[in-house]
Amino acid sequence: MRCFFCLLLICFSHLLNGQVNFDATFENGRLDTAFADSGTYVLAPITNLHFRVFNAQNQTPTFKIYDSLGYQLRPYHHMVYRYAADSIWHFFDTAYKATSFDYYHFKNHNGFSQDTIYVAYWHPYTYTDLQKYVSKISGHAFLQQLGVKGHSYQGRHLYGYQITDTNYAACYKQNVVVTARQHPTEHINGYFIEGFTNYLLYGQDSTARFLRRNYHFFIYPMLNPDGVFNGSGQNALGQGLNREWEDSLISGGTPEIDTIRHVIWAETNQKVNWSIDLHANAGSNIPYYWWGYTASSPVAQWQQVAALDFVQAVSSADTSSPSGTTSFQNHIQGNGVNNSLTAANWFRRSFGAIAFTFEPTSEPMGPTGDNAYSIHQFKAAGASIARGFANVFDTVQALGGFVVADSLNLTVEISGGHPPYAYNWSGPTNGTGDTLFNPSTGIYSVIVTDALGCQWQGSINYTNPSFTISEVSKSRLGVYPNPTRGALNFSYSGPP
Repeated sequence: MRCFFCLLLICFSHLLNGQVNFDATFENGRLDTAFADSGTYVLAPITNLHFRVFNAQNQTPTFKIYDSLGYQLRPYHHMVYRYAADSIWHFFDTAYKATSFDYYHFKNHNGFSQDTIYVAYWHPYTYTDLQKYVSKISGHAFLQQLGVKGHSYQGRHLYGYQITDTNYAACYKQNVVVTARQHPTEHINGYFIEGFTNYLLYGQDSTARFLRRNYHFFIYPMLNPDGVFNGSGQNALGQGLNREWEDSLISGGTPEIDTIRHVIWAETNQKVNWSIDLHANAGSNIPYYWWGYTASSPVAQWQQVAALDFVQAVSSADTSSPSGTTSFQNHIQGNGVNNSLTAANWFRRSFGAIAFTFEPTSEPMGPTGDNAYSIHQFKAAGASIARGFANVFDTVQALGGFVVADSLNLTVEISGGHPPYAYNWSGPTNGTGDTLFNPSTGIYSVIVTDALGCQWQGSINYTNPSFTISEVSKSRLGVYPNPTRGALNFSYSGPP
């Protein structure tokens, strides 16, 4: 791949007659074709462009990309550039596309102030960027299990980490799994991950503390590091990872997904309450949308309600929009349940989780590029997703229950937790099932343990029910207590 780029780019230099020269031989670089056409430089591919331009100082080159599919580029999408001497990305100040099937043009009115610039479709987030971030957060008090969970086909690290406050009992926490960068071209979800993580680690407000006490977050920030490093849309084996989560397809065939799937299964102890798989969309007119739940989705009603409650909570928590209004507003409806081979559906099938695929665009508010997101705003939106969990904790129940008595049996009714459940009755009569049959009178206690070792305890003072007849007439009996369960045995003495 690299050798091909080298040969191709030598040709580019000759084709461009020394005006500006192009290069993509660096980490995450991608430029398949470039040629001059009447003073304009025609480029490909579309959404994964990331290249370097030499001899740019004082020049105002016009670039254009042909959108052959007619939907991948929004009319006013803003490409970004940075100078080689610094790390700050800037938006090109002019961009337009006349029709759906047309060239997308972008340029700057003023000449560049330095000779070498980097150009990209949207703010790049590289494998090296992730390594630097992992090193930065290492050792934080709320960070657990930070490390390498496996390796890609070419040997790059598959990172993962957990965030929670270990001073609070794990049994009563909900597990949230966040995955990202299955599609290497979707750079901006790297910044969403950083914003999400930063808020959970460093947030000092009551919401951040609540989240750390009541949730256990499992984060796997880059599932396709080879694709990210190589500037490819697939992994090093040419596979698109988001359709490779079905067990029958992935075993031995997709090393990254095969590895991370088993890691998630083990690290969560087979308990996942929520899952978000982060993606990004290049061409949608909807700023943010959540794939997974509609009124017709084949999931339980409570999951649909919980899913929409969560998205609404995120909308309410969001302050990231350049215009100062929420970017999530009015975009809470789902768009159907994903393809059965996707990550979101694997989480639903495997754990019964409330699972989303989340796709933002880089222009969240309106059709013009005036409201294009900065890196800071991507991170702020990631923090908003984290804050959304504070309002939906009660939608997924912790282990609980109550004991029901009748004239013949004691029964414990359990909700929440993680089945199967184990029962241990103690009292005048002992037992190990959910029902204690024909118990003797006395005080009983039952301890229920779920599959994760979490426990709930209930008790009852059981007596054989006695009833007092308070009124007798030709048509009715008055009985106390009322209502009651079981058989009524009574005798009568008095006038016939």
